[in-house]
Amino acid sequence: MNAAWHQENLKKFCKEKGIHVSAWSPLGANGAVWGSLAVMDNPILKDIAIASGKTVAQ
Repeated sequence: MNAAWHQENLKKFCKEKGIHVSAWSPLGANGAVWGSLAVMDNPILKDIAIASGKTVAQ
């Protein structure tokens, strides 16, 4: 799973089949025409990082 693309049907399928799902996201593509650092600015990921004493990248 990607932090910005939740794929609800895939999550449901995996749950029904007992498949563990993990989330991932590239940390950005600063300067590339196709990417950004948006995942690093995600407020939910920032809250999780703060609560865990980590950075968003960790």
